[in-house]
Amino acid sequence: MKRVCLAMGLAVGVFAQPNPAQPNPAQSNRDAYRGVYRAWREADPNLEQDAGAGGTAFGERAGRAAAQAAAYATERTAFLKQLAGENETGAAVLENATAIHPPSLSPDSFQRYVADESAATAHYIEIFAKDSDRGIQLLRQALDQERSALAALRAAIVERGKAAGVVQDAESVAEQVRREALEVRSDLVAGLKQAAEQTNGDAAAWVEYYRSLAAGAPATATLPTEAGNPIRPANPAAPPLTPAITPVPLVRYTGAWTYPSTNGLYHGPQPQFIDLGVREENGRASGTLFARFKLPPGTAGDPELRFEFSGEFKNTRTQVFSVVTADGAKGTIELIPGPAFNLLEVNFQTEPRPGKVQRANMVLVKK
Repeated sequence: MKRVCLAMGLAVGVFAQPNPAQPNPAQSNRDAYRGVYRAWREADPNLEQDAGAGGTAFGERAGRAAAQAAAYATERTAFLKQLAGENETGAAVLENATAIHPPSLSPDSFQRYVADESAATAHYIEIFAKDSDRGIQLLRQALDQERSALAALRAAIVERGKAAGVVQDAESVAEQVRREALEVRSDLVAGLKQAAEQTNGDAAAWVEYYRSLAAGAPATATLPTEAGNPIRPANPAAPPLTPAITPVPLVRYTGAWTYPSTNGLYHGPQPQFIDLGVREENGRASGTLFARFKLPPGTAGDPELRFEFSGEFKNTRTQVFSVVTADGAKGTIELIPGPAFNLLEVNFQTEPRPGKVQRANMVLVKK
């Protein structure tokens, strides 16, 4: 049983929280990128409103905003990569953990040996039962003691066999826990790596957004690129540029989004878990949504919902795409940028399906 406990501890213990008395590098990196994010978003909140005025000062302001966006992406990417590395280490421990199988506690050959010896002892006791010779009687008494010992041994073998079954069952549970923990860790690592790549893409989009903003402002100054080379509008007298595809940066729609665990905003059925992923390629959106809702007590139905969607991004703040659920129901999903950069309002409705959630509205947070 001690080995089983160790195996289960290995499977579950990797999720233990760090010692509060010791520094947590992941928490430090999280605080770092959050601080950079706040500095970026609070440094120049009126930048877009002042784009029409233009001038050298506006170009410098846009340049600083682009640099701050890139700095935020660098800090967040470092945090996500570190977290992915730590979870990869934990996954490797789980991958290499194997159950320690003790030798069989009740081999069939041992049981057969005890049965044969018991039968032989009983046979000789019967033969010597009526012999009055003193030496034979002493031998018979010894055989009686041996028979009692064999009976006790047989009972011990049965008990040890039961113990072997308990150990085997416990090992099966431990192995199941290990496999489930490994699967969770592997999915988490993949998600963190994907989020790191998405953060880099978001940073490039924001830098390009600020360049376009500066280039479209009248009589603007040059905006430094990441390599230190300036970018100038081809025709300073040209009318202001319109935002690419959508009125707000595409990163307000794309990326990985989730429903917050506390203080979540929703209308309709209450979400328990929501995972939304949105991608963009050549102006076209594609995405997936997996959700689980809290159904009212006593309500029969399926709390889970999965669907895919796709369509072209439009020059409107609210993006509407076609939906096809896992069971073939068609519908639409609306993506509406929230009041903050990391918030996205989602509204969807589908064709009626027995026991399925057909419509919901909630505010998601960017991962």
